[in-house]
Amino acid sequence: MTPTPPHVPARPAALLWDFDGTLADTEPLWIAAEYDLIGRLGGEWSDEHAHQLVGNSLIDSGSYILNAIGRHDLTAEWVVDQLVSRVIEDLRTGDIPWRPGALDLLEASRQAGIPCALVSASYRVQLDAAIGALPAGSFTTSVAGDEVERGKPHPEPYERACAELGVDARDCIVFEDSETGARSGNAAGALVVAIPNRVPIPDAPRRVQVASLADVDLDGLARLLDEADAHV
Repeated sequence: MTPTPPHVPARPAALLWDFDGTLADTEPLWIAAEYDLIGRLGGEWSDEHAHQLVGNSLIDSGSYILNAIGRHDLTAEWVVDQLVSRVIEDLRTGDIPWRPGALDLLEASRQAGIPCALVSASYRVQLDAAIGALPAGSFTTSVAGDEVERGKPHPEPYERACAELGVDARDCIVFEDSETGARSGNAAGALVVAIPNRVPIPDAPRRVQVASLADVDLDGLARLLDEADAHV
């Protein structure tokens, strides 16, 4: 009798990456920009306030800032322009602080022929600066926060990325460092690998927590996806 070959989990159809706090540790850049801007506006800021913005759309963050400091004479769009300009300047003049294990996993995915998408609340100008600093072919597509009608936690950003890649979200893995982003990935149907950075991420169905991207590889991700599907 011919022995049954061992089950080999299929690798993900695609890997979908958040940017701020997941691929790159840019949250300190945003927080520094917030402190600088709010100080110039005569307001007071705190790390507790800053952490409330992690994972939010930039317009929502701009509105939060104006409400927090009582500057209703300004617009959220103006605040976003100020913050984005400062962060872009930092990205273009210094080394991007990539998260541990992120670049190695991106390269392994490229060599294995697994497409990757960058899906972020940040605007196109920031994503282009980041993508330009990576090896060619690192990302097959990208979706920026100013290119969707409904940002995270709505599933639209990840649904759009899957549509552009021609894959089913349930066959994909999303990497996120915030609850807002994790909710978006789960709502799209993907398995979310949460890598908490500055804020905790609660457990949820089809959501796995890891301490670092350096702790995962493509075979491990395939097993996670296989196990998640087995429990559906």
